[in-house]
Amino acid sequence: MNNAARWLADQWRIWITVLVVAVVAGTTAVVWVNRSPVQPPEVSATGGRFRISHRLDSTPVPQWTLRAADLSDEPGAVLLAAPQTLDRYYGYGSPMDTGTMIVAATAVPGGPGPGENAGLTVGPVRMHGIDPATGQVRWTTDVGELLGCREQVFDGKIACHGTNRVLIIEAATGAVLADHTTDFEVMDVAVRDGAVSVTGRTADWMTAVVTRGTASAIDATWRRTYPTPIPGDPVRPRIAQDYFMDGHDRSVRVYDLRTGELLFTAPGGYTFDSGIVASQVIDRSGSAGRVTLLDRNGHPITEVSNPSFVFDWYPTATATPPPILTGESAYERTTGRILWTNAQIGIDDSAGRQCAIEGVVGDTVIVGSPDGLQLAGLDLTDGHQIWQQPTPFSNASRYSRFDGITDASHLILTDGITVHAIDAGDGSSAWSMPLPPSGRPNFRSAVKAMGGRMVTVTAQEFTGYAAA
Repeated sequence: MNNAARWLADQWRIWITVLVVAVVAGTTAVVWVNRSPVQPPEVSATGGRFRISHRLDSTPVPQWTLRAADLSDEPGAVLLAAPQTLDRYYGYGSPMDTGTMIVAATAVPGGPGPGENAGLTVGPVRMHGIDPATGQVRWTTDVGELLGCREQVFDGKIACHGTNRVLIIEAATGAVLADHTTDFEVMDVAVRDGAVSVTGRTADWMTAVVTRGTASAIDATWRRTYPTPIPGDPVRPRIAQDYFMDGHDRSVRVYDLRTGELLFTAPGGYTFDSGIVASQVIDRSGSAGRVTLLDRNGHPITEVSNPSFVFDWYPTATATPPPILTGESAYERTTGRILWTNAQIGIDDSAGRQCAIEGVVGDTVIVGSPDGLQLAGLDLTDGHQIWQQPTPFSNASRYSRFDGITDASHLILTDGITVHAIDAGDGSSAWSMPLPPSGRPNFRSAVKAMGGRMVTVTAQEFTGYAAA
């Protein structure tokens, strides 16, 4: 999975446990199973996660490269790890995708932060909007001190927050649409369909504060407080799709983000964009335990057989929303009905069952094998295996991790050293290229989808590519 996914998994670990990503490595066997049609149809949908807009049938060509010095005239400015970490510098940085624009953040680092491994504190942040095609800086906006911004950008609005601050920026122009000071500690901000939602907590951490409104008035619709039901247990409210959640372990409270009403309480939950919630009871050993798919009101839909840690954040490009893939089965995204079962979508290991899915491209689910030696393509409609190929990565092991994007025809994976484009139709390798060295031993070079383009990211620079 890519760096965005890895960050999301880190957040999810707060609620459940460590998510271990399935891996693939090399072998020699090639197995074919017929499917009609042989080639998957061209995917016309513009959506999908980690999706670029241009098809890459051959090795792409670098078009431009940017470093902090190309963006900011401040002496000593560095590239920050946008969007999550805008208050610290750990020796590396990365831009963020906002749909049609790439946005990078720079600041000048100061002294070390409190505690070990706290990184360097940074001063006021500058954001820069970059044309994905040319690498030209279209706008620069001084945004002051921030903690971070939300990963997903809807409606072209970047939602950011400081300790007591809500900031909303227009991604296309860099215009500040809202800059509010709050009387509570802000923990999460989301903008979607014109509505601004903010979650936070009081200074003693014992009461959640949630507001719903507009960019001009963040509490115009409503503002509510939710005292902790357990004395001494800090609240940690977060926004998840059309919900917000608080609590942990077996007592996660799930609320309607539109109304603020409590819907139900269940074990730690993962939300899907269709409204379904996956409730997960972690086994004492740390394995996946028990997973149940719930409807919007918390009513059980189905129990997941041989469950894995619920994960729905891999490269995706399909003509219609894909099913929920977890455990051993595919579940219809809105009803939770089982569509098909194939144990290959998960991997059993000592830490429990893990997700084996590397990506979903067109009509193909691409998974890694339990021994880490192969990749396989499964038919998205009924789950049967249509191809099996050796992984193109040399020196890989079952413990390897891969970042990925897709152009709706290929799954483009990297191990931080090389990049391979895998044809979703037959699993063959369309092209390969080396990645620029990361520049730091603790930072993997990555491939990302930004502004509809393939972008490679190292510790101090990022490069945009185009089709050859």
